[in-house]
Amino acid sequence: MLQAFAYGIFASMHYTSMNTLAYADLTEPQTSNGTSIASTMQQLSISFGVATAGLTTALFVPNREAANSTVMIHDLHTALLLLGLLTILSSGVFRSLKSSDGSNVSSQKLVHHG
Repeated sequence: MLQAFAYGIFASMHYTSMNTLAYADLTEPQTSNGTSIASTMQQLSISFGVATAGLTTALFVPNREAANSTVMIHDLHTALLLLGLLTILSSGVFRSLKSSDGSNVSSQKLVHHG
C-alpha cells in the first residue's frame, strides 16, 4: 500500500509539473489549441508506453506455454528492468529546458548571471 501511495504522489507531481510547463508560455488565445495539442501528446505518450511495454514483454517472454514459473518471472524482471532503463533515458528530454522556462507561472524571480 505504501508503494502505491508513493507512486501516486510522484505521478501526480509529474503530471502537474508537465501540465504547468505545457501551458506556461501560452497566451489566452492560444490556450484552446494548446490544450488540444498537450492532451493529444499525453494520450500518445501513454499509448506508446503501453505498446512498448507489450512489445518488450513479448520480446523477453516469447514462449509462455513452455516456460515454467521461474523462467517466466526472470523474463518479466528482465523486461521490467529494460522498461525502467528506457524510462530513465527518456527523462533526457528535460535537459533541453532552460532555467527561464515556465518563469511566467513561477513566483520565483529569475536571476540572470552576466
